Amino acid sequence: MTETARKTVPPRVSVIVPVYQAEAYLSLCADSILAQSVRDFELLLIDDGSPDGSGAICDRYAALDPRVRAIHQKNGGVSSARNLGIEEASGRYLVFIDSDDLVEPDYLKDLLDAEKEASAGGRKVLVMSDYRPFSESGPEERSFPQGMTLDLVPGGVSGAQFRELVFDIRIFPPYCKLYRADIIRARGLRFDTGLRSAEDFDFNRRYLEYVDRICYIPSITYRYRVGYKAYRPSNRGVLGQSEIRSVHIMANGIVSLAKQLELTEELDREICLWAAKKHYFNRLPMLFAGSSEVGILERYRLYRQLIADPVYRDIHKRGAGLTTKSTTRLIAEHFDCFAVWWLFYQCSGLRRKNKE
Repeated sequence: MTETARKTVPPRVSVIVPVYQAEAYLSLCADSILAQSVRDFELLLIDDGSPDGSGAICDRYAALDPRVRAIHQKNGGVSSARNLGIEEASGRYLVFIDSDDLVEPDYLKDLLDAEKEASAGGRKVLVMSDYRPFSESGPEERSFPQGMTLDLVPGGVSGAQFRELVFDIRIFPPYCKLYRADIIRARGLRFDTGLRSAEDFDFNRRYLEYVDRICYIPSITYRYRVGYKAYRPSNRGVLGQSEIRSVHIMANGIVSLAKQLELTEELDREICLWAAKKHYFNRLPMLFAGSSEVGILERYRLYRQLIADPVYRDIHKRGAGLTTKSTTRLIAEHFDCFAVWWLFYQCSGLRRKNKE
């Protein structure tokens, strides 16, 4: 095939890598992608207005390998960068990889082979693999379930399989997934740029509406770098609209998926416990985090918005008594209101200061 003909034939896979302040790891990531045993792909490096040398690294790789395209935009966040990658992609399948992570040579091959088998008969499939976390000190332990192909109909997914996919967070991230580009384009699916967390779950939950089955393969050829992706709440270090919307999206998405699969009764206790942990041990600590920039009246308004969603409110309240015994559980069960939480966190802050 001539070089001209090669350029007119769409690649089988578009690999989309959002890039921001990644100069320390970007070359390692790009090298691991270009070393894939499957050669029929394009690599889109989406420079999200990086203030460091990441943009120049993107350009260097684009000059070295015709499969690489460097695309630059003003800083808009990771969802904006992924969306630009979707717009620019020409492959039949889409894969997302984070710029600080690594993939082994058969990463794409494993996903494509699984899709070919699971989509027999014209089935529309979301293929998922798994990842092994690692840090500078080496790989970290993580357990992996057996491979499974699950039809998204009542009786097609067991409670145990739901737990492994949802509560073990495998359904959440956009990496370790193989997406069909035609579904994404036909349905206009994009990442919500207003979310700073759970934007991946939101995207995947909407994508699942248009596929027949999930195929999970216990391939661990994706290496996830631990400790690099620090998260800071969106509202000056305090819970904001993004964190409120994201937890509502997760709660409604998990509840609706369980209902679709007729697993609500079996999983009700675990769904409620998940919501209680999210609310009382994650979102409330974010809301009452120390910040002189966010006053009590603004926090009260945010609290009212946080508990306004009826599905989220129902499940986190019913799950309060399922959490580990603690002062937080005592308040949640008997004194669950803004004034008491405000006093609790004020006292907790004073105790911490006295210890220092």
